[in-house]
Amino acid sequence: MEQLLRAELRTATLRAFGGPGAGCISEGRAYDTDAGPVFVKVNRRTQARQMFEGEVASLEALRSTGLVRVPRPMKVIDLPGGGAAFVMEHLKMKSLSSQASKLGEQMADLHLYNQKLREKLKEEENTVGRRGEGAEPQYVDKFGFHTVTCCGFIPQEPLEPSSLKSVKFQRRLWTAQLPCASLEEANIGPYFGFVRNTAPII
Repeated sequence: MEQLLRAELRTATLRAFGGPGAGCISEGRAYDTDAGPVFVKVNRRTQARQMFEGEVASLEALRSTGLVRVPRPMKVIDLPGGGAAFVMEHLKMKSLSSQASKLGEQMADLHLYNQKLREKLKEEENTVGRRGEGAEPQYVDKFGFHTVTCCGFIPQEPLEPSSLKSVKFQRRLWTAQLPCASLEEANIGPYFGFVRNTAPII
């Protein structure tokens, strides 16, 4: 495993620190590398790549809002014997304590994020010389996520895009983020860390 990580991350330094951890789905370990500390999740089941790619997409969607701190996803690596490893930014965590209120506000803002984009879009429609589309996040007027995510090992297939006003909930597993997440505090403020993979609620 360490030889594979050295090659994939192009690092001479690869030193494990802290103890290894394991949940009901994946194992995890932190490493120092030439580019700084990383956290590596490992799962040896055949659907691991799909699961981790869904987590990458979810983390990227959350990061794009700029509202809540999540680890920066780096790479999904296929393992020779089957399964995959997911490399992400390592965040040092501690008790939530003093940051709980701030994190609650960030979660509320996250749930209002798309609505605020819509309001901004309406304002810009009435503005002469408004900026064109660029790299900024765009209002989403269809319900559903663009890729498969997983609740544990259970794939959550993307819904057929529907109008937000006309969406009909199908019989499927729906899980809110908060019960499936670890709410912690990093040395840079509150931190929202996944312990399961679910589509982001944005």
